Amino acid sequence: MTTPVTILTGFLGSGKTTLVNRILQENHDVRIAVIENEFGQVGVDAEFLSRSDQQTIIQLANGCLCCSVRGDLARALHDLALQAQQRGLSFDRVLIETTGLADPAPIIQTFLAETAIESLFHLDGVVAVVDAAHAKVEAERPEFRSQLGYADRLIISKSDLVTNAERQSLQDELTSINPRAPIVAADLHRSGISELMAHVFDVRGFSNDHIPSEEINRILRRYDADLRLRPRLLGKHSRGVTTCIFRCDAPLDLGRLNRALDALATIHGQRLWRCKGIVHSLGYRSRLVVQGVQAVIQISGGTMWRPFEPRRTVLIFIGLELESAAIQERLNDCRTLDDKTPAVQMDPSIRDEN
Repeated sequence: MTTPVTILTGFLGSGKTTLVNRILQENHDVRIAVIENEFGQVGVDAEFLSRSDQQTIIQLANGCLCCSVRGDLARALHDLALQAQQRGLSFDRVLIETTGLADPAPIIQTFLAETAIESLFHLDGVVAVVDAAHAKVEAERPEFRSQLGYADRLIISKSDLVTNAERQSLQDELTSINPRAPIVAADLHRSGISELMAHVFDVRGFSNDHIPSEEINRILRRYDADLRLRPRLLGKHSRGVTTCIFRCDAPLDLGRLNRALDALATIHGQRLWRCKGIVHSLGYRSRLVVQGVQAVIQISGGTMWRPFEPRRTVLIFIGLELESAAIQERLNDCRTLDDKTPAVQMDPSIRDEN
């Protein structure tokens, strides 16, 4: 069992500091270690971090821990685990608060690429707080749009400051940028702490073996009118952000898919914010799960297909000005139809001995 880690992001003034302060101050029977980003102003109340310059971890009255990042994140996580063990402290999960202008990608890549921390921590998801009152202005900033693109869940704050029509317009805009992330509205000052914690934790956005069916269905409902008859990739643009959905009922060749994803990561580089989905691959009795951030894309074995469950591939790509035609061409070439069907390749770990 490894400790789940949540990345909390959001543009300047969105309210994430208010949210973190409530988690640190109120009673909720969950021991949470909060890691503060070292750049910019301290996110939580200064009293939590100013008691001792030599002390990197401070234990709070409600059982939570608070520390600041000094150096790279992987080392900070190791230090957190080591110091907690030496001092007899314990925690159930970790919350990393980024600054308002931070790019979440390097933090996410730490969990995808740093094998040294796999035995201690796993990434649960990225949660972005969106200020309903200022989102229209902030949407012009690339940092704001990238935070939305990386998010696995979106929390709308300050919704009481806008009209119902403005709130609906904002939700439509957020969905057009990131159709896979569920959207919830919360009053960060008045909502109960249990409700807020339910919004922040247990996201399962980076699960290596399972992507919730409701997430896949939400994506497909968004584009259901156009996803018919044949495999297609759809591209939708919002303020330079491209959301691409690829769906295919025919099995894909895993070798071709690996090469295609490598090529797409090379072509788009840092413009490819998030890649995620499930794959129906030839010769595999289980679904495969794709998780990627920029150039780091992983394919792992997932849960078994149920007997009467339709087997299909659904991949979503979110990024800045992605080349939809290139994605379409390379993924279509992975299909195993007619004369393109290769020999069956079985996964040794799930081979049928009969």
